Amino acid sequence: MNYNFDIVIAQELGVNAAIVINNLQFWIEKNEANGRHFHDDRYWTYNSMKAWKELFPFWTERQIRKTLEDLVEKSIIIKGNYNQVKYDRTLWYSFSDYGISVLHICQIEVTGMSNLYQI
Repeated sequence: MNYNFDIVIAQELGVNAAIVINNLQFWIEKNEANGRHFHDDRYWTYNSMKAWKELFPFWTERQIRKTLEDLVEKSIIIKGNYNQVKYDRTLWYSFSDYGISVLHICQIEVTGMSNLYQI
């Protein structure tokens, strides 16, 4: 499996955060395209810790949890629980309004940088 990330986000938030953000973006955009997992005026994605670990086998559960918690603390993402079964503690994640603006600014910076290298 290949892992991608935005270098501007990696410079600002770290490589681990950039990798997780890229993964969240993919799944949230896919859910939006399919009209799935829309709650509280935004699209969400979710994973159990076991699933996160399978996606990122090079990280420990602690590293994954820490990366997600850091993104929540920095208000890049928000977490929720929209599980149908009350005892299911699987966390759901979406981008905060601030997080969306940060991602937008980073995309503009990358576009600006790529224009510098055009002949």
